[in-house]
Amino acid sequence: MNTLSHKLNINQGISVSVIVPAYNAAEYIDQCLNSIQRQSLERFEVIVVNDGSTDESEEIIERFVSSDNRFKLVSLGTNRGLPAARNAGVKEATGKYLVHIDSDDFWLDSQTLEILYTTAILENTQILRFNGLDFENGSLGGPIIPAFPAVNVELNSNPPLWVFRSVFLYFFNTEFLRKHQLSFDESIGIGEDAVFLSKALLNATNISSINGFFYAYRRHQQSMMGNCWDLDDFIEDQCASDIVISNLKNVPKIAEWYVFSRYTDYWVNKLLPRAIIQLDESSRHAVYEKYRQTLIENKSIFESQSRVGIRFFILHWLLIRGQFRGLDKFVIALNQKRRFPGLYFGYYLDLAIRVRRVSRKIKNKGVNYFRTNWSLKNLLSKIDDHVHEDDSLTFENDESRHDYEFSLVATEKKRGITAMVRVKNEEKNIVRSIESILPYFDEILVVDNASTDRTKELVMDLAKKSHSHSVIRVLSYPFAVARCGSEHAQTSQSSVHSLAFYYNWCLSQCRTSHVVKWDADMILINDLVVRIMFQNFLRSLMTENPRALGAFLVQTVYLDCNGEAFTTSDEIHREVRSFPNEPRIYYEKGKDWEILHHPRFRKIVNSNRVFAYELKDTREPEFDHWATNSFTGWRKTLEYRNYLLVQAGLQSPYRGFTPLQDIT
Repeated sequence: MNTLSHKLNINQGISVSVIVPAYNAAEYIDQCLNSIQRQSLERFEVIVVNDGSTDESEEIIERFVSSDNRFKLVSLGTNRGLPAARNAGVKEATGKYLVHIDSDDFWLDSQTLEILYTTAILENTQILRFNGLDFENGSLGGPIIPAFPAVNVELNSNPPLWVFRSVFLYFFNTEFLRKHQLSFDESIGIGEDAVFLSKALLNATNISSINGFFYAYRRHQQSMMGNCWDLDDFIEDQCASDIVISNLKNVPKIAEWYVFSRYTDYWVNKLLPRAIIQLDESSRHAVYEKYRQTLIENKSIFESQSRVGIRFFILHWLLIRGQFRGLDKFVIALNQKRRFPGLYFGYYLDLAIRVRRVSRKIKNKGVNYFRTNWSLKNLLSKIDDHVHEDDSLTFENDESRHDYEFSLVATEKKRGITAMVRVKNEEKNIVRSIESILPYFDEILVVDNASTDRTKELVMDLAKKSHSHSVIRVLSYPFAVARCGSEHAQTSQSSVHSLAFYYNWCLSQCRTSHVVKWDADMILINDLVVRIMFQNFLRSLMTENPRALGAFLVQTVYLDCNGEAFTTSDEIHREVRSFPNEPRIYYEKGKDWEILHHPRFRKIVNSNRVFAYELKDTREPEFDHWATNSFTGWRKTLEYRNYLLVQAGLQSPYRGFTPLQDIT
């Protein structure tokens, strides 16, 4: 298998530094270091920091160091704590990127480093977040953090990244860390990762995130979060939280989210029960006083929230009023799941009412209840159709270009199906794209958006050669259209430069009763069975379900530097592409691009067959229609990452790519 260093000619220096802090980890460190040693990436180093262990940890580490020159031991002599151990490892790091792994944890995949390094290098990211699974009693559990696919985004506008914990799930650019002088606060032993990440993530302009589960986080009683805390530990945890809030003060919305989520979730579900179990009354009440001060300082955050959990509401009410013994009793009752008169009354009353209401519906109506709701949906759809059957929708523009004002009208149109194709500089694909669908549409409307290549000319030549003048129509839309992403977000929906306005203008030019949105880089699969099924699907929508919308599957195909085609099994997507040509169905502005608006209760007919390939030619700037190479959401991030992999020649079998012999 060709490695990244061979493919990208990155043969100079160390690619990744792996930092392993170890303190009395003899029971687990062998598994940890083995999971690192078997990594497929070339040229990585492992810096194991022995933080004053008194067990056999150092002997185990020495065994790896003596047998593998990629391993290096740093001994601190005395126990200085986890932050100091991490800092000592980072100081010795020479890799372009670095990653932390705790000595009692391990990596799940032998290609962890290769995948992380490949992704970080290709995206030129400063911080790459990945994911892992809990590991307890020999079994893997749930995800450590929420999934969030993203490419080169910033912290401020992406709430899923506001998870300031688990520093071992972050892959850092070493130069970035040193440029911003980012290190762990050695005065903080609990919550040090939150303090560090709240600084690092704020300084980063390119943050990426992948969903892969590469890390196994071992949960056991000897771990930092599993052992018993004393008063100082609780105070230290609160001090770390206060530092995080201070670090986030210049981004109030993130600071407010952090405070709100900490107290309505972590504080309620983890800290208070732990304090009850592990502290005596006087120590516990000292901790409560510390929490009370923080809550008072941040009371505006909770006052602005219209809804909070009932547990937090009661706990907050007791704490703010200094009723610490009542707080003790409520937390004990809550965690022992015992009835607690008075404090639980409202909670149980609400629950009882909800249960009784649902049980009555099921008892009285049973299955017919659900059938009734389904019938209601159909009824609402018919009412919606009747109320709006004579509607028309008029579009004016901000630029007062009256020649580009238009209406979508409900007048009866010629029965048939139009393929609506918007194009800009698509000369490589446009001919085979249109040729593949030519027999299956009554009209093919090609709207050229100021192409600077031969796209428009090629379409007109195709119409002449195939004697399809009556089928292929070519129009021009002369305005520069905002690119997807930030440009689209900043453009008014009613501007002639808006994607939504442009698509609706195209829609207004369609002459038939039904429309299919067809992209210029899409090719109908050249298989007789598939094409017959595609034709039947379209005709059934026009005849059997004339008011329904239709959605079908499209497979993304990548062309490498030699023009060879590759597919991936996880990149098949479905969207509504077929719909009646009527004013209630139009395009409106979405987050990053235009989205199809249609009646809420309208039936959608889905096909489970892949009908078309969507070509992504890595020899072409396929993402020029985006304002920046910054993406969120599984579909676009996966598409961009696969594009970069194929462009770099990294479509290795382990990544799920499969060669495709014929796409014509």
